[in-house]
Amino acid sequence: MPETTIPNTTIPNTTKSGHTSIAIADSARATQPSSNRRSHLGTRAIAGASALLLVAILGACGGNSNNSSGSKATAKADAKAAGPAPDQPGPFAVGRETVTVKDPQRPERDLTVDVWYPADKSRAEGATPVNYAVIPGVEVPSRTAFSGLPVSTQGPFPLVMYSHGYGGLRFISSFLTETLASHGFVVVAPDHTGNTAIDAVTGQIAKRKQNEINRVGDVRATLDDALERNANTGDLLYKSIDPEKIGIMGHSLGGMTSIIGTVGHLGVPGYPKIKAIVGLAAYTKTIPLAELKKVKVPTMLISGTLDTTAKLKPNTVRTWNAIPARPLYRVDLIKGAHQSFSDICYYLEIAPTIKNVPQVIIDTVTKSGEGGCQPGQLAWKKANSLTETYTIAFFLDQLAGKSAYTAYLTPEYASTEPSVEFSVKTESK
Repeated sequence: MPETTIPNTTIPNTTKSGHTSIAIADSARATQPSSNRRSHLGTRAIAGASALLLVAILGACGGNSNNSSGSKATAKADAKAAGPAPDQPGPFAVGRETVTVKDPQRPERDLTVDVWYPADKSRAEGATPVNYAVIPGVEVPSRTAFSGLPVSTQGPFPLVMYSHGYGGLRFISSFLTETLASHGFVVVAPDHTGNTAIDAVTGQIAKRKQNEINRVGDVRATLDDALERNANTGDLLYKSIDPEKIGIMGHSLGGMTSIIGTVGHLGVPGYPKIKAIVGLAAYTKTIPLAELKKVKVPTMLISGTLDTTAKLKPNTVRTWNAIPARPLYRVDLIKGAHQSFSDICYYLEIAPTIKNVPQVIIDTVTKSGEGGCQPGQLAWKKANSLTETYTIAFFLDQLAGKSAYTAYLTPEYASTEPSVEFSVKTESK
């Protein structure tokens, strides 16, 4: 791939384009309200049209000459032709269940795991909508998931694990885990015991090294359990998973977990079956370079330019420069913040409609919302939409074998969106 030069930036063996950046969110942050899902999609369509107009104006003022209005229109057309837009609900309804995973290698450590999966839309009529229990007595409504649905027989489907951030929750990025499931993925997400929001409130947070060791083990335990269920006659997940198509994604410290859970860390082996990684505002600056250099599977890094928790330079930039994975994608959201990748802003929006919320919860969510829900930051619904677009297109390509979705993973497509700065490395390091 030829070298492309952007104003003030040259990246060898890399293409780069875009106009603005946005900050990203922690595993315990912003998301879109269920009741607003349809209007949210309409807002996205309007935003897309506005983005095209803005790009045309910028081009007239002397933008990147490689991105003509014709190539942008072609990029949009190619993306539309790929299939259902990755930032909109896919062809499946979404089922969800919660299970307890018992790890035979660590009998003292049980994991609470949420599972989202594709279901046939005809089965969702009259089904029970899901509520997520933030704490006992305080529940947040899902936007698209239902309880009690059977898994669609159109599988087997790829398997993706989601890892929450420091002091997060397994369902803190439900906007993404639900939408991914609707596009034909089984998604599993554990509460990392000793590093959840409840642990933070109760003072039970594990020490740093022990937490990292725990998280690597949690990757193995969670994925092994899903594959065992896939092989067990009579289980909900029986024959629903393709064991050759496994990915992992995570937010903040969950982004670190996605990497070290793949290659190993502190003497704990990684999970070699993982074939694709997405790090969302990944906190990676403490991962040894020797471990980063072991990352060989396709990887995507999505970050926010206003993130003050997982700042770009010591985290995304260092990881981008170190890991040899190809393809390696980097998506910077202009004005995105740390919670741009979570449901925190959604929680803030619906908080007035939820009864009996303890003040400590309101205070915690409000504080977290400073990293993604404030004026001057990328609008959280827009940030969520872009996160879905790039993450799901990447997994559809890398795991589901739907190569048409690479139309979303190009400089030409990114140039139509003012809130994205995009880079990709495809040549061997």
